[in-house]
Amino acid sequence: MSRLLAVVGAFVLGTALLSGCDPNPQVTNTGNGFTTDTSTVTPTTVTTTSTTETTSSTTETTVAPPPTTTVAPPPPVTTQAAAPAPQTHTQTACGADEYRNVDGVCVHRPVAAPGPPAGATAKCKDGTYSFSQHRSGTCSGHGGVAVWL
Repeated sequence: MSRLLAVVGAFVLGTALLSGCDPNPQVTNTGNGFTTDTSTVTPTTVTTTSTTETTSSTTETTVAPPPTTTVAPPPPVTTQAAAPAPQTHTQTACGADEYRNVDGVCVHRPVAAPGPPAGATAKCKDGTYSFSQHRSGTCSGHGGVAVWL
């Protein structure tokens, strides 16, 4: 009989201990898409009394609260702005004596002349004058640059 009471007492004690643990803690949305456990559990004192014909005992057990965990938000996401599209100064076709340079601008093709024409930037090795706006590629197809103007 006393063994049966001890088993029943242990069962009651175990049930009391487990009743303090909430299997579904309160979770709230913090507004940033992450949830944080905000439940609070306070220690509980459980008193169990078991009686036998000759002995009486009282046991007090303090149940500690479960640890609280907080999820840290991920680092901020950084984005880079896309490179701007090259600007085109004109959408019309260039004339027969012009070409479109890397900036999208129509530039006069190299011309043969007795002296430097207005707006010429270089004299090519074949004697023509270039109106190029960049040094790269100037007088290509004309033997290269003889002199910069």
